[in-house]
Amino acid sequence: MRQSFLVQMSPRTLTGVFALGLAILGLAISLPRGLEAQAGRDSARGLTPLTRGEVIARVGREKADLSSADLSGVDLSGVDFNQADLTGSKLAGANLTKAKMFGVTLNRAQAQHANFTEAVLDVAVMRGANLQGAILKGASLYATILIGADLTNADLTNARIIAALTGAKLSGATLAGANLGADKGNQPMGVMFTNMTDSDLSGANLNGADLRKVDFTRANLTGADLTGADVSLANFSGTILKSVRGRDKMIGWDKARNTDQAVF
Repeated sequence: MRQSFLVQMSPRTLTGVFALGLAILGLAISLPRGLEAQAGRDSARGLTPLTRGEVIARVGREKADLSSADLSGVDLSGVDFNQADLTGSKLAGANLTKAKMFGVTLNRAQAQHANFTEAVLDVAVMRGANLQGAILKGASLYATILIGADLTNADLTNARIIAALTGAKLSGATLAGANLGADKGNQPMGVMFTNMTDSDLSGANLNGADLRKVDFTRANLTGADLTGADVSLANFSGTILKSVRGRDKMIGWDKARNTDQAVF
């Protein structure tokens, strides 16, 4: 599928753009109620439980294969995943605070209630990932693919997001202060923008978010809070904006595109 938000870049160029230098923070969180039993069922289905030490040993090799690994509740804070393949992995309740996940593959990963606070997920591919209730405060998701991902009730406060979120679920999600705005100054290869076509943002908190040039085509923002959000040049073609809060306090509505096609 063509990603309209992402221009063609060579791996070498991408690596240069996303130079990473984050400190390791050891911060453990407890596994939410009910996830322990689920982790046991996953193990019975053939997922391989791994410890923090085992993960670090594996990711020492570039693009390590961690597909179908069970990392439920494991403290992986600050770990450099080095473009690892985590397809179908179990990360429920895992602590990934400040983890370096540049270019990782997390397709269909189960990461409910995982903590990605200040993690770097630039250029990650996360199609169909389950991130319900995940914490992504201050995380970086630049050129990230989240098509069909489930971020219901996720916390993306102050996150930096330039991503493909077509068909994603963000109902009840918190994006207060998040920066989703296109930035020409940091995109020498061309303008990249966040694509939320057909996404569900009903009841989401977008208070004070930078939404410049975001494509909200046919997105559902019913009951969302847009107080203080900057929607300059955002595309509202067919966007559902019923019962939105802060409509009169949005910034740049007069500069937004296709507002006459929005549904109130």
